[in-house]
Amino acid sequence: MAFGDIGGVVTELVITCRTPAAGAVSIAKGDAVKLIGAYTVSNDTDAEDPVFGEALADASDNGAAIPVKVRGISIFEYDGETPPVVDGLAGVTAAAANGKVKAPASGNGKGVNLKVDAAAGLVHVLL
Repeated sequence: MAFGDIGGVVTELVITCRTPAAGAVSIAKGDAVKLIGAYTVSNDTDAEDPVFGEALADASDNGAAIPVKVRGISIFEYDGETPPVVDGLAGVTAAAANGKVKAPASGNGKGVNLKVDAAAGLVHVLL
């Protein structure tokens, strides 16, 4: 499958996870998710939480199965005053806005940023 402006073959790894057993769940397709337990994910993030992967389906029920891309290219919405950078190192971390990512405050986050679309507020990340 081709991505970006140039394209190419990308290998993806998708695993089946589940939503939390209790509490509110509102995961949208494309949200950045964090790992909160054994194969359990949530998009309820705080700034600087590590990004585990990308939700590939909507979920609103407790304990529901949800496919999560953990390897491959993901296109995330980013939040924050400083956009992520394309430098081969920085990657992304979770933003305080649920399901979004941001540039790491310090050090490196998850993945490699391949493209930043500032006009659309999107970053392409190789997980």
